[in-house]
Amino acid sequence: MNTNFFLAAILAISAGNSLATTDPPIACNLKALTPQQRKQLEQIGEHVISAITMSRDLIDGYAFRIDPAKASLMDVTRWLDLWRRCCPFYEFRIDFHAADATIWLSVEGRPGVKEYIPVDSPRLATKLPK
Repeated sequence: MNTNFFLAAILAISAGNSLATTDPPIACNLKALTPQQRKQLEQIGEHVISAITMSRDLIDGYAFRIDPAKASLMDVTRWLDLWRRCCPFYEFRIDFHAADATIWLSVEGRPGVKEYIPVDSPRLATKLPK
């Protein structure tokens, strides 16, 4: 495992959320990614979303349990690093439980973000709580 990449991804995700002085609009910036990055976002996102085994409703978003046998912590961080570039209004949180390698991904944000998640990611919307 490339520890430097992992740390850089976590720092990039954290920096993307904590350095903003004003809230970005709840709209994706389609110019934030190159065509190659957009393809990677789609491929990695599809991989991670297919590994979701459970979801929970949160006050301002959703939490998703990711099967670590199907998608690794590194897969999740790669996906979020790309996703945050075009959608900086999200707040992501990864809860990693070392004992069983359980991964929970929370996707949240200010008012309006929760309602935007299914619009932004119809594939992820299929994993929302019923």
